[in-house]
Amino acid sequence: MRNRHIFSALVAVLLALAAPFGGLPSPGPMSQDRAQPASEPAQNAAAVKADPVFDEAASFLAGRPCRTSPYKEFQAAADYKAYVSWLDKNWTDMENKRLKPMRDWSATEMSGVHGATKTLFYPFGGPDALTAAVFFPDATRYVLLGLEFVGHVPDFSGAGAQNWPAYIANLQTALGDFFKKSYFITKNMSEELADDKVDGVLPLLCFFLKRSGYVIASVERLAVSETGELTESPYPGEKTKLRRPFGIRVSYFTEGSGILKDVSYVSCDLANGAFRPGKPLYAALQGLPFETTFLKSASYLMHYREFSNIRGLILEQSRFILQDDTGIPFREFSADKWDVRLYGEYINPVADFTGVGQPDLKDAYLDTARVKSLPFHLGYHWGTNKDSLLFVVKK
Repeated sequence: MRNRHIFSALVAVLLALAAPFGGLPSPGPMSQDRAQPASEPAQNAAAVKADPVFDEAASFLAGRPCRTSPYKEFQAAADYKAYVSWLDKNWTDMENKRLKPMRDWSATEMSGVHGATKTLFYPFGGPDALTAAVFFPDATRYVLLGLEFVGHVPDFSGAGAQNWPAYIANLQTALGDFFKKSYFITKNMSEELADDKVDGVLPLLCFFLKRSGYVIASVERLAVSETGELTESPYPGEKTKLRRPFGIRVSYFTEGSGILKDVSYVSCDLANGAFRPGKPLYAALQGLPFETTFLKSASYLMHYREFSNIRGLILEQSRFILQDDTGIPFREFSADKWDVRLYGEYINPVADFTGVGQPDLKDAYLDTARVKSLPFHLGYHWGTNKDSLLFVVKK
């Protein structure tokens, strides 16, 4: 049971979208000062229903029709209609050029992995729940890690009503990099996700889920105890920023389905100084039975000794790893332990990153019989559209 609690709670911690104008009240009956162990999600239709507060707020952020005030009145405004038009255009372009080719590729190249992946681990993923879900659609838990704070969903009631046009404009800015480049730029997120703008990761998570057609069932806050236990409590909980690690879990489902999934986000520092054996988050992740790890646009951090602990944990616990060249160095995948499949084209890292070229990976790509094409573009090389992707299977 302890591992189940750790596993469920961690997932909850990892998917958070934030908003700048204060948090919505918790819809649940649980007292805010009584943290409880994270529970397993319900798996029957009777137990699965939309949360009327969070699902409606997510609909507003995602450009989906709202049924309650003040959202439905806001949606009649010219500013909101322009926002929806912008969303529709950019989402359609992304669907045609990126998401559909990714789904088709994953269905062909990783079909055997889908059924084996119940928990998808996405360190350095920030709020990017969308890419993980497209590549691994059969997972029931997605665990994301990043430096950004969890934040709050916006509250536009009362005095906050006048703030919605500015909030929508800030959200549009925050989404711009992702639509164009497939990732969020860390230095931009520091400004765009500030508490006076989009206020964290949670709003972005809600946006991606709702825009993908899901219904939000609940939002819970997660905390990591000194002994590595993860407990959940009502959202929003404390209004002040907490010390890392802490996070959130968003539970969601497909309309008419009895299957409740969750995406979690944990705000944390994965450098060795903070993430090492004996630390609470390390213990929590060791107890997380993830089958597959996904790494994209990870700033080459695991090429450095300062991130050897998270690198080692991934190599130890993963059966499958899908990554671009910014993830774990190619030299770590010894031929006696790993089968590596290469896709796309290797080129040197972009100018922002120095000293992280991989001559051995470049040589591997010279063996054209070993390399398969990649029908989509993803990651830092958006300017040249020359991308590499490695699918690694433990022997």
